[in-house]
Amino acid sequence: MQQGTGKTRVAIELIESTDSTLAIFFCPFSTKENLEAELKKWNLSTVYCIIGYESLSASDRIYTELYELLDQHEGDIFMVADESIFIKNEETRRFSRLMRLANFSTYRLLLNGTPITQNEWDIYNQMHFLSPKIIGMNRPQFLSTFFTKIAYKKRGQSPKEFYKFSEVNAQYLYKLIEPYIFKVDLNFDKEISTNYQLIYASDQTIGKYLTLKDELLEKIAQQEDFLDILATMRYVLFTDKERCKMIAQKLNGQIIVYCSFIAEVEQIAQHLDCYIIIGDTPAAERQHIIDQFKQDNKPLLMTFGVGAYGLNLQFCNHIAFASLTFDYGHIDQAKHRIQRLGQTRDITYTYFTSDVGLYNVIEQNIIKKEMLSDLLIKEVMMNETIQRSERT
Repeated sequence: MQQGTGKTRVAIELIESTDSTLAIFFCPFSTKENLEAELKKWNLSTVYCIIGYESLSASDRIYTELYELLDQHEGDIFMVADESIFIKNEETRRFSRLMRLANFSTYRLLLNGTPITQNEWDIYNQMHFLSPKIIGMNRPQFLSTFFTKIAYKKRGQSPKEFYKFSEVNAQYLYKLIEPYIFKVDLNFDKEISTNYQLIYASDQTIGKYLTLKDELLEKIAQQEDFLDILATMRYVLFTDKERCKMIAQKLNGQIIVYCSFIAEVEQIAQHLDCYIIIGDTPAAERQHIIDQFKQDNKPLLMTFGVGAYGLNLQFCNHIAFASLTFDYGHIDQAKHRIQRLGQTRDITYTYFTSDVGLYNVIEQNIIKKEMLSDLLIKEVMMNETIQRSERT
């Protein structure tokens, strides 16, 4: 179900249509209070508890207590994985623990507005949570059926390979999962405006960026892992002090501002009277800050990690992206904090762009969900958009 279409209420009605005597909700930790409010709002009568994904993976005590509770429970259990994209990675402790707990449940439900954020591999573990019988393949079989192996080798180096989703069997995959998917799109009847404001990088940032770019191109040429360099380039770009200062000067009124880094939030906040919610903000304070923001006329700065999922912020109608993340799901989820049922006004999205080529790479990765390696070669290596002459 698309974000903002009332999926929590649908979940409640499904739970209460069964004979379940216990409901277990898993969700991002940052959305627990909001989910609790929604369950009370719609009067869920079944006994329930809410567990944050982060708590499930980090706390042995919470996992053990929950395991014992489910093991001793007499009666049917309904298990819900909210924002189920959080369980897409089978290598995480959260996924392995969730799958062991799922064995106690009679009913299982996935809730997500963005089930695929990288490629179709995201869908496998989510379907596996519902039932391994849906796709009916182990991971190697799924990989060989729906993905094409691409191998390449340079003289004197070991062969390298990666997998890319193949459109050949796309309809077959859809046929397997379609009976278990209920899709609802939001019929949003308000105007949506998008505007872009170019923020030039400082000379200092340009210098750092070009040095890192040379290192990146060398790693690409040598077919070495380049993600660490890419992450550093992104950090340098979006925490540029001058960039953050210029963004702060353009922010006013009640507007939600999404950032990728805490340092970015701090830099912008130095030049702005605003509210802030980051990972270190205690859960008990977050709702209080949102309540203050709702009644005030100044910006709210949030990192994607705490502000992109599960929050109902439709009392606001303007979102600005101070930076971008490679994760399409973060951007899509963030946009739907205001584009949802209950929004009474036209909405606006503002993107603070950059004259640095990496911004285009990230933007295209979000828009087209292209392979990152392909984009880097096409954009950074061949079409670098820094124009020094335009900056004088």
